Amino acid sequence: MITLRCTQKVLRRLGITGGMPEPAAPTNALGDWYVNLLHVGHKQMVMATSERSLLTVLLPARDLRESLVPNLCDVTYMLLLEIGVDKERAAREVEAMQPASFARTDSRSVLGSMNDFAVAVGWHMQDRLRPMEIMLRLAETPMSAIREGGRDFGWPAAAARALLGVPDARPAGSILH
Repeated sequence: MITLRCTQKVLRRLGITGGMPEPAAPTNALGDWYVNLLHVGHKQMVMATSERSLLTVLLPARDLRESLVPNLCDVTYMLLLEIGVDKERAAREVEAMQPASFARTDSRSVLGSMNDFAVAVGWHMQDRLRPMEIMLRLAETPMSAIREGGRDFGWPAAAARALLGVPDARPAGSILH
């Protein structure tokens, strides 16, 4: 079980108004997901970011009410495989992401990181990169909100692998840390 912590724009788009019950603690390793709408040129998409790792996925914005949770699970699974998580762990993580409840955002740190990612997405879209290529670049963006190994920054992909218990056997200097 996870909580999708949505911005006001997303809550309105989903038709969720009024008070919401206090969300339960997440049962997955990557924690709750923060969700926002992005406008890049004439395109609209959804950005969802894991609270604990800052791993970020990009989703279509159409049919949001019906597609948000299934698309989030599907794209998260694919991204986890791309960053080196084995199929079994990726499947367990996605299973633990369901069911999903909704709440308002409550972490300025995650929202600030999402704002940084949104700027990067705009630049990557101008370069005509595919969504998976953009997500992989975001996964390898050093972020100060993730402290790792005594450094003042960490990488979302490495944080996600660590949270999922995946040994990080990649050599230093490889494209995926």
